Amino acid sequence: MKSLRQDQRGFTLIELMAGLIITVVAVAAGYTVMTSSVKASSVNDQANQMQQNARIAMDLLSRDIKMAGFGMIGPVGACTVGGNAAAIVPQDANTAGADNAPDSVLLVVPTMISTTTAAVGGGAGATNQLTMQAGSVAALSGDGFNAGALPQPISIAGTLAATVTAIAGDVLTVSSNITPPQAFPAGAQVFWLRCITYAISNVAATCAGNAPCLLRNGVAVADGIEDLQLAYGCDGCVLAVNGGVADGIVDDQAGGTANVFDQADFVSNSAWATAPMTPDKIALVRVSIVARQPRADTGLGERNQRGVSTAGPIVVEDHNPSTDAGYSLPVYQQTRRRLFTRTVELRNVGL
Repeated sequence: MKSLRQDQRGFTLIELMAGLIITVVAVAAGYTVMTSSVKASSVNDQANQMQQNARIAMDLLSRDIKMAGFGMIGPVGACTVGGNAAAIVPQDANTAGADNAPDSVLLVVPTMISTTTAAVGGGAGATNQLTMQAGSVAALSGDGFNAGALPQPISIAGTLAATVTAIAGDVLTVSSNITPPQAFPAGAQVFWLRCITYAISNVAATCAGNAPCLLRNGVAVADGIEDLQLAYGCDGCVLAVNGGVADGIVDDQAGGTANVFDQADFVSNSAWATAPMTPDKIALVRVSIVARQPRADTGLGERNQRGVSTAGPIVVEDHNPSTDAGYSLPVYQQTRRRLFTRTVELRNVGL
C-alpha cells in the first residue's frame, strides 16, 4: 500500500526541462505561423492597394485621352504647338534619345458645368446668356471656373464653342449672341474646356506625403505611380505613307512588319512640332504606367507578375530607371511593382 507522501510526488527536473522545451517549441511555431500570416496579409493588402491605384490612374488617363479636344475649335490655355491649337500635346522626357524620367502630356478635356434651364437660340431668339442649374457654377469655382478667371472657353452640347466673359451666379454671359438657326433646348449640356497636365511627382509635399504619385493638373490623383510613358500611333504623319495625308489607317513607321501597323510603329520620341508629324495626326496613344507598393517588402525583394525575383528595373518604352538620378538597385528591388499598359483611341483631335 502506497503512502500519502508517495502519491503526492512532484515532477523531476528532467520532466520539467522536457515540458519547458516542448512549450518553447510550440510557442515558437505558433509565433512563426502568426508572423508569416501577418506578413502575407500585409503583402496582399499592399498588392491590392497598388492594383487599385494603378486602376484609378489608368482609368483617368484613358478617359481624358478619349475625350481630348471635345468641342474645341481654337487654342485652349497652354495646349498649343507652334502657335497652333492642339487637343493633345505630348511631352516626352527626352525627344533626342532614351528617357531618364517619366513623360507627361497636356490634354484639352471637357468638364461638364451643368445643363441649361431654358432653350437658347432658335425660336427663343438671340441671346448671349446661358442659365445653368442652381449651384452648378459655384461647385466649379474652386477648380478655376469663376468670375476672377475669365475669359473661359466652353462648348454647348459639343457642337458650338463659345467664350464666357462674365459670370453672375448661375448665369454665363458669352462673347457673342447665339442666334437662330442655332438652337439648343432646355437641358442642353454645357462643358468647360481646359488644358490639363498629367505628370509624375516624387515630391512628398506635392503628393500629400505619399510620393511618388500621378498629378492631374497639379493635384495628386493616384498614389504609388512612379512612371508614365506614352507612345503614339499617327495617321498622316509619314510622307511615304499616302503622301502624309490621313486616310483612316494608322501609319506604318517601318517598324515591325512592313506595310502593317503594329506595336513597333508607335512613336515614343518626337517633339511633334514639325509637319507632317504634328499632334492633330495622333490617332492612338499607348499608355504605360508603373505602380509600386506603398512600403518596401523587407526580405522579399522585387517580384514580377509571375512572382519571380527580377534582376533589374522595369524598362518601359525608352525609359530605363537605372539611368535615373539616385537609382540604387538594392533599394529598387525592395519594392514590388507592376506594369500596366493600355492603348487608347483619340476621338476628337482634328480641329
